[in-house]
Amino acid sequence: MLEKLVYHCLMITRDATDTEVVAFLAGVARRRPRDARLAAELAHLLADSGAKLPRRAALAADVASTGGPSSLSTLLCPLFLRAAGLEVPKLGVPGRPAGGIDCLAQMAGYKTDLTDQELAEVLNEAGYAHFLAAGRYAPLDARVFKLRQLHGFQDVPTLVAASLLSKKLAVGVATAGLDVRVAAHGNFGRSMEEAQANAEMYVEASKMLGLAGKPVLTDGSVPYQPYVGRSEALAALDEVFSCNAGLWLLEHVELCRRLAIAATPVHLKAAVETATPAGLYRVFRQNVIAQGADESDFRAVVQKVRQSVPHDVVAEQDGSVSISLEGVRQALTRAQAGAEAATREFPDPVGITLCVRPGDAVTKGTVLASVRVDAYSMRDSVLRAISEAVCITRETRN
Repeated sequence: MLEKLVYHCLMITRDATDTEVVAFLAGVARRRPRDARLAAELAHLLADSGAKLPRRAALAADVASTGGPSSLSTLLCPLFLRAAGLEVPKLGVPGRPAGGIDCLAQMAGYKTDLTDQELAEVLNEAGYAHFLAAGRYAPLDARVFKLRQLHGFQDVPTLVAASLLSKKLAVGVATAGLDVRVAAHGNFGRSMEEAQANAEMYVEASKMLGLAGKPVLTDGSVPYQPYVGRSEALAALDEVFSCNAGLWLLEHVELCRRLAIAATPVHLKAAVETATPAGLYRVFRQNVIAQGADESDFRAVVQKVRQSVPHDVVAEQDGSVSISLEGVRQALTRAQAGAEAATREFPDPVGITLCVRPGDAVTKGTVLASVRVDAYSMRDSVLRAISEAVCITRETRN
């Protein structure tokens, strides 16, 4: 049966119809949902469907993620890796609600689509490039991913691993780090046991492709840090760079450092361990300038967040805080979808700053979250949705 699936895998590159591709996806989901060999075969085919960036350096690495709101790992890990001297060609995909590439795109002038020459120039100047596939790299992966979304195959481990690894093959990454975000809404493991099995399969598939797979399991069931949103993520970076980050954000920075260490060769791990906020900012600034923006563009986004008029979500009674990350994600993605008619590729009408952590005991009237809503027309619906996602679930008893 595996051989038959691999054969059909080969066939999907040959002008297959959507129906044929979906039939293949369904076969994988039913018969080989966690199969390293099939993941490696498919990753090769997806990568070979478009242009491929030659491996420029043996020490090229990246840390991808399996999705989920509130983490900054796809923004911070490249900075740690580059600070250690690694080259980081990061092929990004839009996130829901705030992937790394769409956060960086909030800076005016930041180029997310790079020609082959521009990509080479950015890597030569900064050693770190963050860019979209733009239809050139692994285009079949983009098509298959859309069909996976449409037909409910986003959480099939074989397909997840193949998609992730195809991008690393396409841009010449040698070490494929992975932030496996474990949560009920996760795409690569709803429990630690399931995620561990998937991570082991990812490592095996990576090895078959000549890559070093370096997954790390993280707890995606609770917010990683308090800033959620495309512009809010950049405001969080500014807090880190300026050494003004609070404890919650600092804890997340150290988690990202650990993810980067896992994807770093032994002789360079110390450079990640000792990387400073100033050093991370130097890497960030080099990348921003190389990709067409400048420090003033970054500051403008940060100021937009800080100068926005906040709409507070407050506790309606004494009790314990509950935060539904899936509810937060849905609130932001609905708002972004409602703003997609705008000219910007990555609209950013809403952002959230969490003021409390899940499980905190609070009194009535405590501010639970501060919400930025740029469009008055969506204010009430957004605040209602956030109030349902960030709320009090039970009274505190003496």
